[in-house]
Amino acid sequence: MSQPSQANRAEWRPQRFGRVNGRKVIDPLIEPVWVGERVLAHVETSGPRVSDGRPFVVILDDAGNTIEGFADIAEAIGAATRASALVIDGYLTDQVEHAVNLRTPSLVPIPTVSGLTRQMIVGGSRRPEAPSQLDRSIPVNPATPTTFVAVDLLLVDDEEVLEVPLLERKRLLESVLEESHLVRRGIYVRPPIDSWLMSWRSLGFGAIAFKAANGHYRPGHDNDGWAISRMPTR
Repeated sequence: MSQPSQANRAEWRPQRFGRVNGRKVIDPLIEPVWVGERVLAHVETSGPRVSDGRPFVVILDDAGNTIEGFADIAEAIGAATRASALVIDGYLTDQVEHAVNLRTPSLVPIPTVSGLTRQMIVGGSRRPEAPSQLDRSIPVNPATPTTFVAVDLLLVDDEEVLEVPLLERKRLLESVLEESHLVRRGIYVRPPIDSWLMSWRSLGFGAIAFKAANGHYRPGHDNDGWAISRMPTR
């Protein structure tokens, strides 16, 4: 792992989904796609930009612009950080308010969900929809109760983890970012996912992501190791 310059980090953008069918993603981790604004959070808890012991946190949108108006979120991210520096891929979202039981799959049976899963998610003959249709970055109003949901990790303690497999990046994220009311780590599961689909759909998620467990992170680029599909409605 190499050490990037501050300038290089500032140029990083969120990795984008490819245009492949989910069934083509090898050994996938599967997660619900959050509704909200896709961002990269840059955090430093030591160094010249730390003032009065308060972590330096800047939140950038997918165009690289600083997002203003979320001082409480930035403060919570800094307080949750257990490293000297992090760069985190995540979402600013108000959806968490409606997803209290996110980590508990629904046990309510819904007929033919397995068939729908195969046809509409991973095995159908339909051409995959453009990722931009399902993973739109939607700005969140600072006046709305908002949470930061972390889904990936790009840097820890000034060390890039872009070449580290996704599953290990997820595990690293769990060790360096604590959860709080304003900071959450996104859930991910492995197949089979029928019961999770029921739960996520009932909580209002409209799409799911398939991400290769051994995949690397390419800031600002499309990655065919990531696929996104619409959630079946019935």
